[in-house]
Amino acid sequence: TNISIDNISQLENKFNAKIEQGSSFDNDISDCKTIRIFRENTKVNLPAVIEGSAVQPGQILLDPAFANANGYKIGDSFSIENKSYKIAGFFSLPNYIYIIKSQSDLLSDAKTFGIAMLSKNDFDSYQSVKTFYSIKFGSNTQNVQTQAEAFRSELTKQGVTVTQWTDTANNNRVTIVTAKIDGIGKVSTFLPVVILLLTCVLTGIVILRMIKQESIIIGTLYAQGYRKKEIINHYIRYPLIIAILGGIIGTILGILTIKPMTAFMLEYFNIPLSKSVVTPVHIIISLLLPIIFLTLSALYILIKELRYSPVSLMRGEAKSSKVNVIERKARLDKLKFKTKFKLREQFRSTSRLVFLLFGVVLATMLLLLGFTAKSSMDYLMGENLTGTLLFKYEYVYNSFHFNNPSAGAETFSGGEFAMKKDGNDITFTLSGIKPDTKMIALKDKAGNVLDTNKTIITMPLADKLGVKEGGSIEVTSKVTSKTFKVTVDKIADSYVGEYIFMPIDKFNSLVGYPEGSYIGLWSNNKLDIDEKYLYSATSIDETINNFKASMQPLQSALGVMGLLAFIIGLVVIHVVISLIIEENRSTISLMKVFGYRKKEINSLILNSPFIIIVIGYILGIPVIMNLMGAAFKSITQNIDIAFPIVINYVYLIIGFVVVYLMYELSKALNKRKLNKIDMSEALKSGKE
Repeated sequence: TNISIDNISQLENKFNAKIEQGSSFDNDISDCKTIRIFRENTKVNLPAVIEGSAVQPGQILLDPAFANANGYKIGDSFSIENKSYKIAGFFSLPNYIYIIKSQSDLLSDAKTFGIAMLSKNDFDSYQSVKTFYSIKFGSNTQNVQTQAEAFRSELTKQGVTVTQWTDTANNNRVTIVTAKIDGIGKVSTFLPVVILLLTCVLTGIVILRMIKQESIIIGTLYAQGYRKKEIINHYIRYPLIIAILGGIIGTILGILTIKPMTAFMLEYFNIPLSKSVVTPVHIIISLLLPIIFLTLSALYILIKELRYSPVSLMRGEAKSSKVNVIERKARLDKLKFKTKFKLREQFRSTSRLVFLLFGVVLATMLLLLGFTAKSSMDYLMGENLTGTLLFKYEYVYNSFHFNNPSAGAETFSGGEFAMKKDGNDITFTLSGIKPDTKMIALKDKAGNVLDTNKTIITMPLADKLGVKEGGSIEVTSKVTSKTFKVTVDKIADSYVGEYIFMPIDKFNSLVGYPEGSYIGLWSNNKLDIDEKYLYSATSIDETINNFKASMQPLQSALGVMGLLAFIIGLVVIHVVISLIIEENRSTISLMKVFGYRKKEINSLILNSPFIIIVIGYILGIPVIMNLMGAAFKSITQNIDIAFPIVINYVYLIIGFVVVYLMYELSKALNKRKLNKIDMSEALKSGKE
């Protein structure tokens, strides 16, 4: 607000709300380490003590992530402006669950930024502090937005101008947590189901192979009076035992990893957690899912393969491979023998082909997941950010300013606005800038610099609002509650955030701000501005450095994903090559009889899946790009963050090299098995 609110008690009674004046200031511990100190709250955004005791005079509370990252413990001393305080404990604030310095920051970095709390008496000894107001509306028949609009209107009547207003629903320090948890929930649901389906296909292939190998024995058992039910009962035990043991082991491992996984999550989210809860329903589901899926897949194969008569089974007619649709449609006659042989080997078994393709696509997705995330973040904070924002420092005031700025600084104005779409409020920033600004470079998709004397919307916001060039939208100020129409002239291919830019004079006129006023400064030099006049101060270089430091945990996640992808790909390719060898034992034996050298046989058999592996890898690229695009669109729909999905070509090459290494390792593991097949196999097959 531009002035202090003096009648808090009257406003509380009128709006059935709790209102509290809060204060904070930033203390630079070093050049790259800052802690934000808050005054103890008593009515709104109450601190929760996670460990230790409540703050007393001469004491301080720290957030646990900052304390852990910088080696502070309860009982240690902590200095603020040459005054020492004893650390009483660790705490969290409900409006700072995800601890980021600025609302525009993407990642938290506990090494460089944290929060602390002092008692009222200790805090009041400091002079240059920022003041703000927190409000919590009580139970009311009206929704929160309606109450907020009425409250702001009342303040305007009293001569108080609200310069910044942040709802909890639009507070990135809260909503990012919800978005990340939603994202984790989606991945943790999708990935196990996909792996379970892959296991079902693998189990089905193994059962099918067993049936075909033992078809003569099964036919004989039928002839001796054994019923189909008894045969099925025998073979169904294999997947059932695997499912039961796997379910039990997986559930136990899952329960054991809950605590470390929760601790890992709490390093990023400052949430008090009393205990971990594992519900009986989740345990039952984790035990039953593999049993149901694996048993049904095996049962389907058994019923399908045991439909033959005893005579057909004893003659081995169930083994005969019919020419399927893919092989019939593929025109292979004009190809060379080696190419024709390799392709027919893959086309002949549809289930094996689908299994290999699906497995390679999944491995590619997991492998490129980390690479895509890293490429996207690098692009966002590198070329995209520095190519659009040409300033180094941003200062946002807590009230309107009119005087001429410092030399080299450029004024801007702005605020939070909302638009109704599908019944939901979409919040974004409308910013007024100099028509001849030198601090922002906005470009279209073709790379042409746009005229900043026009109204320009960033690409992610245009997509979210569904607006095109020349289109109009109706927006409402979160501060003044004034509604007006904005016509979009151009769309900028930029992901610096969800913004609409327009000339500052036009902005002030539309919003109703005083003529000639501004709310902030952009500068390439650090300005000496008293902190009590500022709402926020942001350094672009500091943001980028913090981002780079915060990306370190992603390296570990990338490694884990890569290892998982390698294991899945290796298992799938190994199983497929092993099946090809088993199904072609007599053919391999005949090749040896006809004088084919080991190298030629290895090339024909072991290299046959290579084409499918390449196709699987190529298919995996657009799949992971589209899935991540849809996932981030879903996750960020309620937060003011735009996330481009890009992948560096270098990572695509690295990904293919890893997939190729899986393939070569699988070949090496199966080569010995292939070489052990004797020429007599062909004669044995003929006798049978």
